Amino acid sequence: MSESSVAQERQRRRVERMARERRGIVLYRERGKEIEHVEGRIWVVPSCSGGGAYLVDLRAETCGCPDFEHREENCKHIYAAVLASAKSASCAGCGKKVRRRELREVGPENLTFFEDDALCSPCAVSHGVA
Repeated sequence: MSESSVAQERQRRRVERMARERRGIVLYRERGKEIEHVEGRIWVVPSCSGGGAYLVDLRAETCGCPDFEHREENCKHIYAAVLASAKSASCAGCGKKVRRRELREVGPENLTFFEDDALCSPCAVSHGVA
């Protein structure tokens, strides 16, 4: 294989990877509320082409979708799960991962948690954090 062929192949793969990254961003923007944290680094990400969902393991960088199984490269579901993981945090009350913007910070007046801990809406209500 010539040097130019190798460079063209490298460029083609880069373009494909960037396209999957963009589709992952779109998937997160359009259906991010449906992406669920299971445990550890495991997430469930909805399918774009139907009513199903795929299990994504961010530690192993694997997904159960046909695209990943065919290419064995990061797919849009992995990129969407990475975004969901980066934009989420654990509730100090129940430990559930939720989007950071949905968490409420605990102030110094609360004696149950440390100041600046963050609570999901149900925990915030049950612990009197407005």
